[in-house]
Parts: sequence; structure tokens; C-alpha cells
Amino acid sequence: MDQNEQCMRHLTDLCRRAERTGQWFFSAFLSPAEQEDFRVLPSSAPYSFCFWGGIEQAERKILAAGNREESEPVFPLAVLKITPLSLKFAEDLTHRDYLGALLHLGIDRSLIGDILPDGKAAWVICLSSAKDLILDELHRVRRTEVSVQEAEPDCEELRPRYAPLSLNVPSERLDAIVAGFTGLSREKAAGLFPAEKVFVNGRPVLHRDARLKAGDILSVRGFGKAVYDGVERESRKGRLVLSMRKYV
Repeated sequence: MDQNEQCMRHLTDLCRRAERTGQWFFSAFLSPAEQEDFRVLPSSAPYSFCFWGGIEQAERKILAAGNREESEPVFPLAVLKITPLSLKFAEDLTHRDYLGALLHLGIDRSLIGDILPDGKAAWVICLSSAKDLILDELHRVRRTEVSVQEAEPDCEELRPRYAPLSLNVPSERLDAIVAGFTGLSREKAAGLFPAEKVFVNGRPVLHRDARLKAGDILSVRGFGKAVYDGVERESRKGRLVLSMRKYV
């Protein structure tokens, strides 16, 4: 049994337990691909569940198995803000830097959700079971001394910010969209697919002729990510004007 199959069986078991007991059960954090795999899994169809990652734009989310018609889930999540003790001596830290510092504490990756660098600071979403360890033990990221505070999950700074984006493309083929999104030629954009730099809903896409559906999140490594909203109109020359919202 491979790792993905084990994950799907575990999620199905959580749903069964929730239905049997009438209680809520929660998974660890799941990748967008794992979330999508479970949504389309035939064995998940009879059950009531939802996904949540602490904030609206979260990519990594936990599964909550239970019936919202009977009760609302209390998600076991915390939002933490990491800030440098001295802005003057703070490094420019990346997602990898923050993740490495957290894993160095002995925290399993499945306990950590999205990490959102924000200037010299960063936001971290984690399971509540990992919160106290991070608050007590995270004092340094690379060479930068930091402090950690718990934050409100609905604070203004964490609300998603988008910039509207219109793409004029010859078709809805994904390679055409990626070329328009990145500003690369169609030929150079095609090279991003075998290099596994194009993702839809967190899953790498290798087929250039794939199509997006409204609500899909397109991510191109090195170029950013955006929500696809669909075809806005067709131009007089028969080209398509697509509507997207790019994360900023």
C-alpha cells in the first residue's frame, strides 16, 4: 500500500467514525492534491466532511469529518506570527527558511499548514498540538533572532489580496494560459511542464492540453499563482479573454 492509499484510507476511517459517533474528527494537514483525491474518491461520497486551513486562501488544509447540520466544528488550529527581534539585523527569510526552523524543533511536517512570509515577518498556521512548542522554542530562523505570538485567524493582515488579471489567449489550453500568465513564448512555457513547474490545485500537471475550470488555482513556480475565473469574452479576432485573480 503506497502513502497516498494509506492517507485515503485514514480519511475514510475518520468519516466512518464521525458518522458512527456523531462527533467531529480531524486529520493532520493535507496537500491540495490529497484534498482533491479524497473529494473524488468514490468511498467518500456517502460522508459529510469539509476542509479548512485556518484562512480563506490556505493551500494546506485539514479534513473535518462530521455533520454541520448537527453541530459546527471547532477546528484545532492556531495562527502564529513570527517577527524579528531587531528589524535592523533581520535577514530576508524565505518559506524554506521558516519551514526548516520549525522542522528543526522536531515538529512533523503534517502538523504545519501554510507558511506566509510577509516582509521581514511570517505567518504560520499549525495544529493546536504544535502551538506551545513553537511559542516556547522557536527563537531563531537562520541567523535572525525572532519572537512568536499567537494571532487572531481573522485579522486584516491575513485576508487574501488579489490583483485582477485578464489574459488574451488563442485557446483555453493550459500551455496557452501559462504562456500568457508568465509572459513567456508558447515554446518556453511548454518547457515548464516536464520540469514540473506548473501546478493546478497543488498537483503538478504534465499535459499541456489540460483545461482549467472556474475556481482552479494555477501556480507556476517562479511566477506566482492565481485563481482562474473563466472566459470573460471572445475578441473580434476569435481569441479568448480570460479572467483571473493573481495573489499579491
